[in-house]
Amino acid sequence: MIEVQNLHKSFGAQKVLRGIDLRLDKGKVLVIIGPSGSGKTTLLRCFNLLEQPDIGTLRVGEIVLDFKEGFKPKQEQILKLRKQSGMVFQAYHLFPHMTAAGNVMEGLITVQKKNKAEARRVSLELLERVGLGNKADSYPHMLSGGQQQRVGIARAMAVNPEVLLFDEPTSALDPELVGEVLRVMKSLASSGMTMIVVTHEMKFAAEVADRIILMDSGRIIEEGSPQEVFQNPKSPRAAQFLNILTENK
Repeated sequence: MIEVQNLHKSFGAQKVLRGIDLRLDKGKVLVIIGPSGSGKTTLLRCFNLLEQPDIGTLRVGEIVLDFKEGFKPKQEQILKLRKQSGMVFQAYHLFPHMTAAGNVMEGLITVQKKNKAEARRVSLELLERVGLGNKADSYPHMLSGGQQQRVGIARAMAVNPEVLLFDEPTSALDPELVGEVLRVMKSLASSGMTMIVVTHEMKFAAEVADRIILMDSGRIIEEGSPQEVFQNPKSPRAAQFLNILTENK
């Protein structure tokens, strides 16, 4: 289970998250939408402490951290939490000097302490799962953007996380490459992977999400099933945002 309670985050005088409460059960998919600057990515990065909350409670699996003034998690707590989550970024962040298999193996060797033979075996299985079994020995510069992002997904899966975190994973891709990444994500959702996804891909959100939250100015202003959020938004601001999305299609 993934849960946050009364989560706040500021950068200097700028309040980015203003009391976020949410819960996601194991095997479910949460999609976070909202305008630029609404706090979506900051919230996502709090789940694996790439950003540390100022106030609030964060739970990922069996790990619970209570943030308050003066609290700083220990390095071992941070590492333990990050082992529970795999992050897929907008940019692919692959090591250019490593093959696709090598990129996936890196975490298996350095974090999980697997030997190279076992890490190689697992990496090949994961690359096969994302449709890149024939690209294991290709370097990033030999791969398309969509293929690089799928390597990133395989790498995030390598640590066997409780939850996969996706930060607008298709935003840097050419339109014709978006579909191949979304197909992999749909397959993961169908297999029961717990996922939190920040995205502007509304069709994907409608098809895959169990719940959707719409953020604005650091707050959740709408929450519910895709049908509830997209077809019957309760707040005027949510309706305005969704209308703009529809008009811009």
